[in-house]
Amino acid sequence: MAPKAGKAKPKAKGDKKKKEEKVLPTVLDVTVEAPDYTHLTLKGISTDRILDVRKLLAVHVDTCHITSFSLSHEVRGPQLKDTVEIASLKPCHLSIVEEEYTEELAVAHVRRLLDVVACTTAFGVKKPEQKPAPATDAAAEANKPGSPGSVVAGGGGGGGGGEEPMYPPPKLGEFYDFFSFSHLSPPIQYIRRSTRPFVDDKREEDFFQIDVRVCNGKPVTIVASRAGFYPSGKRALINHSLVGLLQQTNRGFEAAYKALMKAFVEHNKFGNLPYGFRSNTWVVPPVVADSPSVFPPLPTEDETWGGNGGGLGRDGKHDHRPWVKEFAILAAMPCKTAEERQVRDRKAFLLHSLFVDVGVLKAIAAIQNLIPDDKSSHEKANGTASSVPHTQQIGDMKITVTKDKADASSKSDVKLDGSQAPGVSFDELAKRNLLKGITADESATVHDTATLGVVVVKHCGYTAVVQVPLDAQLTTVVPAQQDIHIEDQPEGGSNALNVNSLRMLLQKSCVQSPGAVQRLQSSDPEENMATTNFVRKIITDSMQNLEGEAPRETRPIRWELGACWVQHLQNQTSEKADGKKSDETKDVPTVKGLGKQFGQLKEIKKKSDDKSGKSASTKDSTSPNTNDAHSDNTASTKEDKEAILQKALTEAAFQRLKESETGLHAKSPDELIEMAYKYYDDTALPKLVADFGSLELSPVDGRTLTDFMHTRGLQMRSLGQVVELSDKLPHIQSLCIHEMVVRAFKHIVRAVIAAVDDINDMAQSVASCLNILLGPFPEENNDGKCGEDHNLRQKWLEVFLMKRFGLAWKDEYSLDLRKYAILRGLCHKVGLELVTKDYDMDTPHAFRKSDIISIVPIYKHVACSSADGRTLLESSKTFLDKGKLEDAVNYGTKALAKLVAVCGPYHRMTAGAYSLLAVVLYHTGDFNQATIYQQKALDINERELGLDHPDTMKSYGDLAVFYYRLQHTELALKYVNRALYLLHLTCGPSHPNTAATYINVAMMEEGLGNVHVALRYLHEALKCNQRLLGVDHIQTAASYHAIAIALSLMEAYSLSVQHEKTTLRILQSKLGSEDLRTQDAAAWLEYFESKALEQQEAARNGTPKPDASIASRGHLRSSRLYQSR
Repeated sequence: MAPKAGKAKPKAKGDKKKKEEKVLPTVLDVTVEAPDYTHLTLKGISTDRILDVRKLLAVHVDTCHITSFSLSHEVRGPQLKDTVEIASLKPCHLSIVEEEYTEELAVAHVRRLLDVVACTTAFGVKKPEQKPAPATDAAAEANKPGSPGSVVAGGGGGGGGGEEPMYPPPKLGEFYDFFSFSHLSPPIQYIRRSTRPFVDDKREEDFFQIDVRVCNGKPVTIVASRAGFYPSGKRALINHSLVGLLQQTNRGFEAAYKALMKAFVEHNKFGNLPYGFRSNTWVVPPVVADSPSVFPPLPTEDETWGGNGGGLGRDGKHDHRPWVKEFAILAAMPCKTAEERQVRDRKAFLLHSLFVDVGVLKAIAAIQNLIPDDKSSHEKANGTASSVPHTQQIGDMKITVTKDKADASSKSDVKLDGSQAPGVSFDELAKRNLLKGITADESATVHDTATLGVVVVKHCGYTAVVQVPLDAQLTTVVPAQQDIHIEDQPEGGSNALNVNSLRMLLQKSCVQSPGAVQRLQSSDPEENMATTNFVRKIITDSMQNLEGEAPRETRPIRWELGACWVQHLQNQTSEKADGKKSDETKDVPTVKGLGKQFGQLKEIKKKSDDKSGKSASTKDSTSPNTNDAHSDNTASTKEDKEAILQKALTEAAFQRLKESETGLHAKSPDELIEMAYKYYDDTALPKLVADFGSLELSPVDGRTLTDFMHTRGLQMRSLGQVVELSDKLPHIQSLCIHEMVVRAFKHIVRAVIAAVDDINDMAQSVASCLNILLGPFPEENNDGKCGEDHNLRQKWLEVFLMKRFGLAWKDEYSLDLRKYAILRGLCHKVGLELVTKDYDMDTPHAFRKSDIISIVPIYKHVACSSADGRTLLESSKTFLDKGKLEDAVNYGTKALAKLVAVCGPYHRMTAGAYSLLAVVLYHTGDFNQATIYQQKALDINERELGLDHPDTMKSYGDLAVFYYRLQHTELALKYVNRALYLLHLTCGPSHPNTAATYINVAMMEEGLGNVHVALRYLHEALKCNQRLLGVDHIQTAASYHAIAIALSLMEAYSLSVQHEKTTLRILQSKLGSEDLRTQDAAAWLEYFESKALEQQEAARNGTPKPDASIASRGHLRSSRLYQSR
């Protein structure tokens, strides 16, 4: 979140801004000559560099197998550097020049081939497991409407849910199907390092031998050498690439490889080919289920072939880096201008990323050293020895590891804001955070070295805090001229740390034939009962502790709250200056129609306006020149308060606060705390709910909900209040309840993990815990124990939600619970990796020991990027919402350039900029360029965030719409169905984003001529929007309009007229007659009415029907009716 700077700052750069030229991005065709003299045309953009061209070649079917090469240009010469901008190359024609291999490059080449073919074996689910089940039972399970899938679909109720769902409930077992090409014959069975002796004498240029078995042949030994690859003993057949050699020597491989490349093109000819994946999602690739004790890595992370889990610091080179000094230099670097901040922010990003990587690796190493000591120490589990922290010093880094308590009632979360610092009270911490927030500028994160130099890691029942201690003396004496020498991240930062690669495997190694997998799954009933009782005891004991817990007296404050508060006060001041009339017309369209929330928000605004008016008049009356004694008194009190604040703040921070024109500089810290609490309750929370209602914010899961709240400085303990305020927004209530349930269950799973003494018992204990927490309701299963577990679970939720969130549990909440959404949230928060399969949570033992593959570390740290970049992104978003597309493109382009300069081209923040700019360009009608940007965003999101992350699913949905506009409708339908699958898995069918996606599916079905199917989706979207948002919401209008279009394609023009009239009525009431969207709807209504009249005339006169084709006109897109978030 970018805090708003004081008003005095931007003026200094006013003149410079006027001279700035608007450099808008454009699509560039990059022609590349391949080694076989064929020419490829790559679609690039003007901001791309040679590094991006390399990435494009790596995902092109004709060049993906080439690795060791340089690019040459007829003017700029050979071996172009990765940093060269392609827009500077005239003509934009490059040649691939094959380069010699080193041993490391030869290993990387083998890894690339394995990666390209992995989709034929790694992602397909093997289905023979179903055979042992009796045929009748299997059929009953398959046809059972309330089977695991109905839990996922979850909006319609707990058990029965309709026989004919609009969209088939997604199955978890199909998660990887989108990436699987298991229907094809794998071109390669295996590649292994060969132990055979060299046939010829090994020469200096020969590196190693590999045994390769292709799809239909015997193993062949191939030698990797400096010039390329050749069959052992046949040096004359040397080829620069393995694929070239195998095509040359084996027809079976050639046919299978060609078939795979053809399938890639059919999958998506624009790119997004299914390789380069990392195991970074809570459900593991299906290939892992066959060897869970080994966890076969995907090629990108396979250390045998030079891969790894990403990040820096694995080599130990940075262990003794002078972190204290470098963080101090960082804080002292010049940062007055945007250019200075960009240089400083780049250094900060690189240093902080390196610190986090090293810190996480060292913390996990420290935790793993402690795990074996736990073999039979029951005292530790009971907390006698666990409270003693283990400390370790590595250079400037201090690592403190503590064993978590086996008590789910304990508040175990260590915060990043200094709450773990000894001797700091909660009151002091709240004051410190608030002062940081209200004085925040673009350097707030970098200057707060105390929180920048902290990483908190949770793993296997331990919490490690990695800290760089703050040296106050060093901070004051470090000269600003000193610089930090730090290398750029390799490959543009595209191989960031995948923390899942640091997993602790929970399955014992088992040297048995494939039947062992079946035996592993059926755990010992006695062991099962013992661990179940063990979990029940933990829940019971924790509940007693929680019931006796005293309420916390102090309310914590996040620093972001202070920044948002100042911004709110500044906005109020500028709105007042604009006059009340313009204020009303500006605000009404944004939040109108929210019923109770809108009224409440207007009332709050009115009160706070009155108050600020009063305080302003008081300020005027307390002029130092007046002779009135009361005024003198007030002035001196004001000076006293200012003096107190000046002591607590630096001179620059106090000056910023004074220049913000909010009057907060004249308040004492205690008054500020009280005012902040009031702003929190009266304005910030209702405004959040108002933005949820207007769809300015649209969370789809616990992560997005948490991000939206934390960005505004809101605590997750306020979820109960959000539920109460969202009485007109059932989807928000449902998300909040799910997040509270996940958090309640998280404490239990963590307590169970902490209580397990032997790591070999962990999988069984976690499985038993999940069975209790996600087991069936009593009505779904007659087992008496299920009833007991249900009551225990219910009681825990009631107590936890009341104590931590102030929310009274209602029975109706249980009906709406989507168990897969809860399971997903739990795995994210606790760090679990599970087998990819359909879990039948209507049975008491849905989870087995063999389903729990591993525990992965969870780590937290401050986000360090570019505040200027984030501000530019927000400006672009604001201009998009206002329909000012030229400004939106301009600011979006600047934001992207800033974030690429600071975070590199392949960071998640940069992906956000690509994604937003794609949406902006789409609205300008530049679908080609929008597709290229969104494709870049998707590639980063899949790799860095995971295959089911909200940003990833948004990229799928947006790309689908872009492909549709480019008239690739079948491809669009493939991607929109992937987005819909993930939405059903996360937020279920009862969500505005799901309804909006139904409208997109309908558009695409229309395009394929399936108008009746489209109408079903549209009616479902309409019902969903009416139920969730109300009959007069803008998104409901979008549904009516889309139905009108579909009906017109069926020549039912009179019905189209009815629906478009409803669209127009809603838009007129919400947006006014002047809004472009209202005018579009009016034009459409006129068109439908004219067509209806023509139709009536034709019917009367017996003339041919008018042309029903509407494709040439296009239609008013849903996105035109409500701006995308």
